[in-house]
Amino acid sequence: MTAPTRTSRAGVLIATAAGLAVPLLVSGCSAQEGDALTKWPAVTTNPQHISAGQLGSAWPVQPEEGEVRCDKTQYSGFAITFTTPEGKVYALNNVAHDEKGYPNADAIQKPSTKTLWRLRSFGMQVCSVDRAKHLQSSPTPSAH
Repeated sequence: MTAPTRTSRAGVLIATAAGLAVPLLVSGCSAQEGDALTKWPAVTTNPQHISAGQLGSAWPVQPEEGEVRCDKTQYSGFAITFTTPEGKVYALNNVAHDEKGYPNADAIQKPSTKTLWRLRSFGMQVCSVDRAKHLQSSPTPSAH
């Protein structure tokens, strides 16, 4: 049995992301969900700026822009946060709330929005940026 290579691990990540996107595209969407799919910004850095203009009607919070960040924690994994232009930090996941003590982003959620899944999903992609870089830079185990 051979050890997985960097290429095969990266391929698995890409295939997984594609597999998750296909059901969303096929299922039919509201205008808000359609905006979230067609206007989804590329994730390239951690942290990363995101704005209402990037998600259109799918934007779930006030203010209209901010920064999404993913920080590894000592105990529970990754804390995903949203920082407003004023510097106020909100938790997008339970780790950021429970372990780091940030207030939940529900506090800044627009009344017309049912869920924060768009920002939470974007945050998970921000976490994936560092993970993908780590996989690409890690040495391939040698066969003996």
